[in-house]
Amino acid sequence: MVFSIQNGIIEPVKTVFANGVAAVVAINRKYAHPRITMSPAVKASLLLLRLYLLFLVILLAYKFYTIVTGA
Repeated sequence: MVFSIQNGIIEPVKTVFANGVAAVVAINRKYAHPRITMSPAVKASLLLLRLYLLFLVILLAYKFYTIVTGA
């Protein structure tokens, strides 16, 4: 029996990747709709947390850029 790259490497990788994608799709389908209702205050606070996280990521990227460029 001759080793084939197609059957020996590519097919198992494709199978593992397809199984992983199927698992993620199943999880996303299960949690697509929230099970609880959120008050406007909770929605507002979550929005503020998202904006704060975005600010921190931008700040981290800026710090990385300044360190790399030596500015």
